[in-house]
Amino acid sequence: MTSAPVSPATPLTSAEVAAWYEASDELCKMISGDSFHYGMWQPDDFGEPLPARQLATRAQNRMTDFFCDLLAIKPGEHLLDVGCGHGSPALHAARERRIQVTGCSISRAQITEAIRRAAATGMADRVRFAFGDAMDLPHESGRFDAVWALDSFPHLNDPVQGLGELARTARPGAPILVTFYTQRVPATDAELMMCREAFAFCPLPTHEQVLGQIRAAGLTLEQTHDMSAHIAPTCRAYERIYQDNRALIAEKFGVPYAAAMDTALADTLTFLTDKTGYLACLLRHAAHS
Repeated sequence: MTSAPVSPATPLTSAEVAAWYEASDELCKMISGDSFHYGMWQPDDFGEPLPARQLATRAQNRMTDFFCDLLAIKPGEHLLDVGCGHGSPALHAARERRIQVTGCSISRAQITEAIRRAAATGMADRVRFAFGDAMDLPHESGRFDAVWALDSFPHLNDPVQGLGELARTARPGAPILVTFYTQRVPATDAELMMCREAFAFCPLPTHEQVLGQIRAAGLTLEQTHDMSAHIAPTCRAYERIYQDNRALIAEKFGVPYAAAMDTALADTLTFLTDKTGYLACLLRHAAHS
């Protein structure tokens, strides 16, 4: 008996996304900055004589600062970070804004690393990480002063349900920040399948589809920031980091794997740069406005 063919429109389950992160955790650390997030770049960043990883980490911290400003989060408040990765944005926000952060991820490998980083920086008392699925968050309703989901929504097969979970965990009137990858230029099925296989992405929505998802979740859109131009150099930096670490990648994963990555990574990063957009949306629950 043969299984049905997989298409870009075939929904990814939470278990499939988790399995992708477990399998790719070490590689992600080797081709990114301190986190696997987009950064906010300035025009002269690549003119500085710094390693690409250091430039990427600085741009990522700059983006985290921007998101904290959008939330207007205050010292002592409690932020929920949905899709926290290895914990870098949470730790940076907690340190710079003097807040508490609870982070959750569907990857146990990521949670293990995030807990290690919190302990290593002496912040385990203010920043806590635990396993959690964005589609069914384990947190009580109305608990958090602010909620964000940074770069995790491309993995969700039902973004409306995910948005509902963010709203449920936020206290009445609390700000909610979500970043969305979009199809800025229409993508082919082959390109969407490439993103599914390379990053465990569900089909990327258009800008208009994102707005429809927000409305369907009963949320009020307060601000939209098109960050596409600001994040574009991230892919260039990741390509440089990959080349810096290629020998280590070949040693760890094998020469054939690295040879295949040469083409696959270049194609995927080119697609992300040329055809995708990046929206940061500040939301609140309509019933709480």
